[in-house]
Amino acid sequence: MVSAEYLAGFVDGEGYLALGRIPRGPSHEYPVRVVVYNTNREALEQIRQVWGGTLSCSLRKPEWKPQYALIWTNAAGARLLEEVAPHLRIKSKQAEAVLRFHCHTRTYQRNRDLGGRLLPLPEQELEFREEFYKYLKRLNARGPRGLTPGSRKAPQERWRRLSVEYLAGFLDAEGALMIAKWRGQRSWNPGYRARISLANTNRSALEEVRRAFGGILVNSARARVGWKQCYQLVWTGGMVEKLLSRLFPHLLIKRKQAAVLLDLIRHRKGTRQGRRGPNGRFFAPLPDYIIAYREALYTRMRELNAKGSLSGKGEIGGVSRVSETPIA
Repeated sequence: MVSAEYLAGFVDGEGYLALGRIPRGPSHEYPVRVVVYNTNREALEQIRQVWGGTLSCSLRKPEWKPQYALIWTNAAGARLLEEVAPHLRIKSKQAEAVLRFHCHTRTYQRNRDLGGRLLPLPEQELEFREEFYKYLKRLNARGPRGLTPGSRKAPQERWRRLSVEYLAGFLDAEGALMIAKWRGQRSWNPGYRARISLANTNRSALEEVRRAFGGILVNSARARVGWKQCYQLVWTGGMVEKLLSRLFPHLLIKRKQAAVLLDLIRHRKGTRQGRRGPNGRFFAPLPDYIIAYREALYTRMRELNAKGSLSGKGEIGGVSRVSETPIA
């Protein structure tokens, strides 16, 4: 069962809330659009079975996994947001604007000609809808955000308690579960450590996650000049096992990666390593079969996280927008 909290986390990570802009004669129509993206078709199918929507697919690069989009429009998109919006953190402003716009269009009375055909919208109404369209484009831009149309201050965010389901959806959409490998100058063997990271430009949302689930918050370099500052919330060492013990039952996309991390953690805890040197100053080398097992886990994790098709069906999310080619 895909809960509203899980879907809210997924939308915050890989969702797109906006208005379309479709030419209709001398004016435009502005349909509501709610979209979530990922390369894991099975996960999006699970969401679709509970929440509806239309699934589409495109290929971004021949060597990459196919990219899927689950799309809701107009009334279906508004119904979805009414359930999900109370749990949103990062895209709460977009949801509030889309719902305001939908409420306005639902109550607005369109005029018709004698043949029952809709007449063009008045200029003032077109300007009103265009302003909402531009406002949502500003909110979705990679640069600084805009303000709500007709106001000087964006609406105050009031969030519900952050749930485990929300964080599972957020991590499935925008998290990274990996095994870090390194070799120290005085180490006989390569080291393997579990690591989870969650990246976003909304620092307050990551701060809330940190207060509830721990982790270390760090700054990340901007991908391009003019883009928003990005932040990373990172869990390493013993923090990973504690986090995964709560999240594992709720993960859809990164459950395989979580299982690999838990295997590594159990293997490290169950392996006794001797010491050598004066007064046991250094760790003794580990047997080859132990290193081989950990290297196999490291390789498996790289396969699961690859953008290509090494791991078969997609387990890692993408963020690029796709064309709407419905899937039968």
